[in-house]
Amino acid sequence: MSRDSATDGASRGGVGPYVAAVRAHKVVVAVIALVTLLAAVAWIALRPPSYEATAQMLVTPLSQDDQDFLGLQLLRDSGDPTRTVETAATLVDANDAAQTTARRLGGDWDLEKVREAVSVQPEGQSNILAVTAKADDAQEAARVANTFVRAALTSRNKQLTRQVSDEVARLRTARAALRDASDPAATELASRIDRLSSVALRGDPTLRLSQAATPPVEASGVKPQLLIPLALIAGLALGVGAAVLLEVTDPRVRSEDELRAIYPLPVLVRIPMLSRRERTRAQAGAWAMPPAVREAFRTVLAQLEAGGQPDRTLMITSASSGDGKTTSAISLALAMANAGHRVVLMDFDIRKPDVGRALGIDSERPMHALLDPEITDHFKELLTPAPHVPLLSVLTTGGPGEPVHLDALTRRAAELIGQARASAEFVVIDTPPLGEVSDALRIAHEVDAILLVAKPGHTNRTHLEVTRDLLERTGRTPTGYVVVRDTNVPLSTYYYGHGMHAARGEELERIHVAGTRQASPPR
Repeated sequence: MSRDSATDGASRGGVGPYVAAVRAHKVVVAVIALVTLLAAVAWIALRPPSYEATAQMLVTPLSQDDQDFLGLQLLRDSGDPTRTVETAATLVDANDAAQTTARRLGGDWDLEKVREAVSVQPEGQSNILAVTAKADDAQEAARVANTFVRAALTSRNKQLTRQVSDEVARLRTARAALRDASDPAATELASRIDRLSSVALRGDPTLRLSQAATPPVEASGVKPQLLIPLALIAGLALGVGAAVLLEVTDPRVRSEDELRAIYPLPVLVRIPMLSRRERTRAQAGAWAMPPAVREAFRTVLAQLEAGGQPDRTLMITSASSGDGKTTSAISLALAMANAGHRVVLMDFDIRKPDVGRALGIDSERPMHALLDPEITDHFKELLTPAPHVPLLSVLTTGGPGEPVHLDALTRRAAELIGQARASAEFVVIDTPPLGEVSDALRIAHEVDAILLVAKPGHTNRTHLEVTRDLLERTGRTPTGYVVVRDTNVPLSTYYYGHGMHAARGEELERIHVAGTRQASPPR
């Protein structure tokens, strides 16, 4: 299966838009993935180690009907174990415990730092509280956790001692009010006083240390061997997201399929995209054109001649500037001339006349010469032979700095094109991009065929839609697309170049003259 076929198949699937976006912006995806990966590596290398140690506290709530500890703020069974343990966590994780911990740890420990380092959470669905401390040293993490648990128990015991003292004082007062010490009520009060006093000595019966924290053997957090793949996956996901966003907001036509979906036209030929060096060589002379490009335009000529009566006057336009229409017009004219046809190449891109410069023609002709009412008498004087290609004549529209009256020159287009048709077998007209300015629209009805140059990855989508709408409203349909694209065809091969080295301009002129004489009827 070819690459294009695979792409078309993927485009029909659910991942098609994502595949297309990644292919169109693969550099963006690669850069984002690489930056994310490097950030993860730098974080692993520069972050301080973090250790976690956990001490466990056992929660044993009192039953709801317990009478021994009436008047004391102790944990009682609420009927919901989870809520009971959460209440215990609130009691343990108090500012008093944190403040005592900071004082006992010393150094740079303070209330805020202890609060950031220690967390108290229920452990699953059990009656265990996990007191977890973080530090940059394993021993320190265990010390902080154990210190906090002891401080929390000390704080609870102090509160309980105060409450017991108050309750015992109240009970003693009540017992003294009874005159008979053998009264059962007095005996019960004495028993409660003894039990409460023993509780004050033992501490809070609902909370106790179950397991002390031990120093962890390794740092906490995601392991480097896992973090690197995760960072790479995250980077690729971010890169794909960025590529899709760029694709959605990109105004350019991305593919040939999208091109034909917007404006359904046949593709006459696919032109290999030239490098900067190849474009410079192509402008240096007709014979420096890469063989693959020359062969592509010979293919266009063959299609134009296939009908028996070829279209003699061709308008070359595009939807957007920079699509390659001027280079295509020049290349097609050269292909025709190289095939032995007399050709007039007309530069009607008045706002940006580049044909003469590209062919090395320095025209000093004043612009008003093209507006001369007597132009029909000296049209051939306005033509300039292309260097090294005698069969190709060029009509330029003026030199730099000379203003052009667009409407006046456009009104003379029909007359100029008629004179060019009488002077040559083929007339190739380079016009402005129709999707940006309407100059070419007035010429459209004066030509036999229109070729639309497009460059996927560059052609503006909106400009192509404008071009389509303008041509449809005027009743003209282009013959087809000349697609400029990055293909796999090499620009220079033996097969394309074989047999193309011998002919020169003078020889083509002789061939043309001889062919004309042979075709003429005998006198």
